[in-house]
Amino acid sequence: MNFRNLFFISALIAPLSALAQTPFPISLGVKGGTSLTDAFSNRTTVGVDTASHTYSQKKDYIVGPMLEVHLPMGVSVEGDALYRPLNLTWDYTVVPLGSTREVHTVNTWEFPILVKYHLPFPIVKPFIEAGPSFRHVSEFGGDTPHLSTKGFATGVGVEAKALFVRVAPEFRYTHWGNDSNPSTSFFNPKSNSNQLEFLVGISF
Repeated sequence: MNFRNLFFISALIAPLSALAQTPFPISLGVKGGTSLTDAFSNRTTVGVDTASHTYSQKKDYIVGPMLEVHLPMGVSVEGDALYRPLNLTWDYTVVPLGSTREVHTVNTWEFPILVKYHLPFPIVKPFIEAGPSFRHVSEFGGDTPHLSTKGFATGVGVEAKALFVRVAPEFRYTHWGNDSNPSTSFFNPKSNSNQLEFLVGISF
């Protein structure tokens, strides 16, 4: 993560930290984890004297601040600002020039707003969650596809509380809309609409 992203996370946490001092039932923390699915589809296009192969060669990390408002009856509302760099590898061959590999990073910020329900267990509380998710994407140039910025997320997890600390591992599934303006150029990556992530939230 570069300095600009660290500064952005700090800027988000700073004003929210004041809320943690209010009498309202608010938890403030950080959430991190990894994707369990590839960001881009394994896609091959073959022409007369060209061949293009786009894919993700590694899973992406995810990290960012979280804010949760606790309501009665085991219900809460959580909002996250999660940085996720999408990995894209492009192998292409042009006859007679030979083969070349390019590795790209598509920077994204995901902003899910989830309603959560915690089962009334005494120590470890399982929960389910669902709600809309939005993201900001640093798009490609030219006539390549634009990734969807709207989706729907749902997940399951458990929350354990020790003293003032809450630890909540979870599996989260997000379905994003289809890419817009499909590319007709040689460089034609296609993102995966269905994403599964493993996340751990630590909040106070």
